[in-house]
Amino acid sequence: MDVWKLAPVRWDGLEDKQYNRWLWWEKATQSTSKHIGPDRVSLTINIFWQIWTARNRRVFENEYQNPPKIVSKAQMEWMEYKQAREEEKEQNATANISEHQTRRETARDDDVCMFTNAAISAKMIRTGQGIVARKWNGMIMKAKAIVNQYKGEPSTEEALAIRNAMLMAKQVGWTKIIIHSDSKSVIDQIHRSNEYEVNIATILEDAQDLTTHFESCRFVFISRTENEISHVLAQFAVQLVHDIEWEQDFPVWLMDLVRKEMRVVAPFL
Repeated sequence: MDVWKLAPVRWDGLEDKQYNRWLWWEKATQSTSKHIGPDRVSLTINIFWQIWTARNRRVFENEYQNPPKIVSKAQMEWMEYKQAREEEKEQNATANISEHQTRRETARDDDVCMFTNAAISAKMIRTGQGIVARKWNGMIMKAKAIVNQYKGEPSTEEALAIRNAMLMAKQVGWTKIIIHSDSKSVIDQIHRSNEYEVNIATILEDAQDLTTHFESCRFVFISRTENEISHVLAQFAVQLVHDIEWEQDFPVWLMDLVRKEMRVVAPFL
């Protein structure tokens, strides 16, 4: 009780439950979905842990720790934990930027980078595919939103999006393309060749056959965060009545997404 009185965190409205730890914690975790951030929960958990370890020292080692010391140690360890998490986020962000930059550098000026994604709405019984074709510098060349009215499977829809992107490239006449997808399982199967899941075997065989129409055709797995544009476009497609294709005048929201990803403020030239 003395520790909680000194603790720098308060849980208003739970005073009447402080004598029942499990009931108190249940109500506390429920309140986190409202206006309480994860930092407050993390600090509370650390205080719990310090109280527990202090109790064990008292019971088993006859060592007494005064409440101010317990609170101070809880705060210190929580700050160290928070700093470590922030450093980890910075390192991951730096690694993602470096990987993204490397991918841009490997794309040549005459390569067309195609980003694909699929979305499924079980409620609407619809699927959507988003395909965005860009140059290595981010300039959009073509975009397409495809809608189908049936209940789809994730791997099937992702494979169809890749095949449709290749068909788009073939129709336009692009000879060097790089297909990007955040479906690792589908990309891995394409790379392995002839080791396809039964439900997508025909689609991936078609994709392999289509590669012969291009001078260069590569398949690259990317994370969802790097594929946000086609992901949003696929979700948009689910709401459509028919397919939509853009080649010159692109929606403002689509252009904004590209600028955000490429960290560009001025309009593309």
